[in-house]
Amino acid sequence: MKQILEKLRGAVSRRLDQRKDLVTQQQGKLSVAYTDVRSATVNFGSYRWVLVITFLAAVYYGLFASDRYITEAQLYVKSTKNGAGALTQLSLLAGGGSEARDALLLKSYIHSSDMMRYLNSEIALKDHFIDSQWDMIARLGSEPTEEEFLSYYRGKVHVSIDPESGILTVSGEAFSPEYSQRMVGAILTESERFINSVSQKIATEEIKFVSSELENARDRVNEARDRMLTFQNENQLLDPAASGAALQSVVNELERRLVELETEKKVLSSYLNSSAPQLVSVQSRIDSVQAQLDEERKKIANQDTDAINDVNARFEQMKLEFEFATKLYQVALQGLEQARVDSYHKLKHLVVLQAPKLPDEALAPRKLYNLITLFVLLSLAYGIVTMTLATIREHRDV
Repeated sequence: MKQILEKLRGAVSRRLDQRKDLVTQQQGKLSVAYTDVRSATVNFGSYRWVLVITFLAAVYYGLFASDRYITEAQLYVKSTKNGAGALTQLSLLAGGGSEARDALLLKSYIHSSDMMRYLNSEIALKDHFIDSQWDMIARLGSEPTEEEFLSYYRGKVHVSIDPESGILTVSGEAFSPEYSQRMVGAILTESERFINSVSQKIATEEIKFVSSELENARDRVNEARDRMLTFQNENQLLDPAASGAALQSVVNELERRLVELETEKKVLSSYLNSSAPQLVSVQSRIDSVQAQLDEERKKIANQDTDAINDVNARFEQMKLEFEFATKLYQVALQGLEQARVDSYHKLKHLVVLQAPKLPDEALAPRKLYNLITLFVLLSLAYGIVTMTLATIREHRDV
């Protein structure tokens, strides 16, 4: 029995020793890992680069950075034609209003290369920004390409649109307050010219088109009238249908007159003899009317019916063409007057709500804000990199 107990005691002791050794090994590894993490975390040797970069930025902002002045102006593109207030606001909020489209168009033009070239020719834009008196980081390169110049220009001129009111805010950044004000003023001048030229071009093109249509309609009227006059002169008549109707009317009138005279003769014959002066006079008038009637009937009988019908048909066609051309001319004339009214309504006006003023202080660069932001970002980046490296070492040692 003692031997069995001794064996059990020995086995338990050996087992406890093994557990102690295992615990000791784990504690050693944890100690090494903790020491590595602590050394990696507490080691500020590499952190000096954060301080050095921040210091260099502070030196740049304090000694070398050129002040930049910002001039701001507000403007609004207004149409001559005023619509209903509620409808105009609704269409503006929906992005479909005329003023909203004009504002977007003007914004695109301000940031275009055409505006950049205009400013460069009017106020020497490139010469100002490449001047060597400004710091080399903020200024434009000495020989920039067209794309580089345009990108730099867009970074100095900012345009924003209020979606509710359609007001454009234009801000220009330059190295001197006078030039900043001058640049924004030149932008407003060219923007007004651009808006007026666009609206006037549209109106001019529309009036030109309607005027050409009016000239064509006038030519058609003149041609139709000349053809009709030539036809009338060749056939020696004013209106074939009217001439035929007039001739038939004469025959009808003579027949009516002859009936009246015959009636009168019968009445007189009832109580007068044939040699009575009154009866002789009536008979004489009957003979005259009868002769005239026979003559008029001969005129009608001698006319070629087919030729008359052909003349009438051709004349009626010419008459219809003339009337149609006249109506077209009237419509074109009305269209011209309407186009002139509409062209006036399409005119745009650039309303300056806030004129560019001379800035009295430099708003850029924001030195303290930029330094604090740089320091915070570098510190965050350093902390992330350090913790990432420590985690990698810990997993590598396990």
